[in-house]
Amino acid sequence: MPDMPRILVVDDDPDIRLALEDYLRREQYQVEVADTGRAALEKAMNSHFDAVLLDVGLPDRDGIEILVELAGHQPKLPIILLTAFTSLNQSTPLNKLNKAFAYLTKPYSREDIRQVLRRAVLGAKGPGLPQDTSPDCDARVIRRFPSVVQPSPNTTEKTKGPSYQLTLDEYQRLTEYIQLMQFAFDQVPEAILVAGTDKRIRFANQAAYQALGYNKEELEALRIPDIAPNHDNQRYQEHLNELREGKTLSYYTTHRTKHGEHIPVEISVYLLNFHGQEFTCAITKELPSPKHPSDNPEGNASSISHNARRPQTQS
Repeated sequence: MPDMPRILVVDDDPDIRLALEDYLRREQYQVEVADTGRAALEKAMNSHFDAVLLDVGLPDRDGIEILVELAGHQPKLPIILLTAFTSLNQSTPLNKLNKAFAYLTKPYSREDIRQVLRRAVLGAKGPGLPQDTSPDCDARVIRRFPSVVQPSPNTTEKTKGPSYQLTLDEYQRLTEYIQLMQFAFDQVPEAILVAGTDKRIRFANQAAYQALGYNKEELEALRIPDIAPNHDNQRYQEHLNELREGKTLSYYTTHRTKHGEHIPVEISVYLLNFHGQEFTCAITKELPSPKHPSDNPEGNASSISHNARRPQTQS
């Protein structure tokens, strides 16, 4: 069996590191992680890696500086920048940005990560080495960046845009369907929150906005720990496999509103898989008064059980 490609993940956010490490291991990569620029350089200089996922915002050094230094020592190593700045190509000199293999603009999807890493790893093998010929590894897909994946300026390949177009009737039906779904969820009395693996909130219904006091733009700019001060990521990771089997994690905790008020809630957590990407769906019910000690509400009365009706899964 050939050796699995080795990936170095550099990010100071522990939630993002855990999510990327878990996903890449399931994609048959060996993974090393680093939380600072200094640690990344030490690992990269002393071990072989097939690609590096490098966050631009590091606590000790700027990610672009790490890119330049690492590329100077290993010019053939594909380095993929992870950035929250869509104007990176305007704020960073081209002679530095050119040293990156590509960059992903947050929030990126798992499909973005999968494609850009396959492209980086397969390209590093060279034309004379065996390539991945599995059915889901189409050469046309490897050469094409998704719209959120930005190629380095020295890359000759150009994104051609979507491979399909909607007719006006199809677009109108899709718009009506989305509006219907939003309307339906807004009628549910319990607050519904959906977050990605980076804990960033991707969807909320009207009950969630009302309970927390945020509008749509404000809430979708937050992460789960911003509204759940007692969020226990270790507990979530311990139950992750059970959630993947379709079970529900239920417990009592508190949520913090926009105005700093702490409200007791009963929460049920589901794991959704949409097009190969995992999302956490939390349904919360506000309680009239605290039911458990407030010193550590996240640790009380938790249970995990099979769903009476398993959430729909798409792949």
